[in-house]
Amino acid sequence: MRMRRICAGAALLACLAAPSHADGTLPELSPEELIELAKSTYRGESCWWERVEEDLGEIRSWEISFRYDYEEEDGPDRAVRLYQLPCFYGAYNFSSIWFMETEIDGLGPVHFATPELDIDYADDESAVVENLTVLGFTAVSSLVNAWYDEDTQTISSFSKWRGIADAASSGTWTFHDGRFVLTEYQADASYDGEINPVTVYKATRP
Repeated sequence: MRMRRICAGAALLACLAAPSHADGTLPELSPEELIELAKSTYRGESCWWERVEEDLGEIRSWEISFRYDYEEEDGPDRAVRLYQLPCFYGAYNFSSIWFMETEIDGLGPVHFATPELDIDYADDESAVVENLTVLGFTAVSSLVNAWYDEDTQTISSFSKWRGIADAASSGTWTFHDGRFVLTEYQADASYDGEINPVTVYKATRP
């Protein structure tokens, strides 16, 4: 059984990050420990902590086994523990924050590369997109309507820009070499009542 420790302040991450078990697996944080970690990490952020504490069943975790690219194929597997916590609850969007623990990097928040879009409409009243440009990339600490797929080791998100989802953005981040990297991003910027996304970024390798 894992011993409960008193963790607080700047040493919280190091305190909660326990060594792996003898079989290489990583011990799982309790929902209460994870919430305290999230509060300490995202002070001032707009997560609805009281709601999160009432909804512990929405806190999820997974263990991922992998090897780094430079390691031998027949070598021992490494373990990663991935966590998802609710953050913001909206009318048709739900955001979550993510943490990950590895043997090498320890325990910390996951940030996701995301394209920064410049969208030109025909006029202020029109839903017609004249030009959509990727200005560059930024990193975000939360994803909207996101889920993790164990079979493909991907995190996906789908952010509705309004309730009927005719304007929206979606992304896919794939676990590779110990971290999640952006592999595809789509945007549907036209408020035209139709679902017609455009791929604005796609990785050259799967």
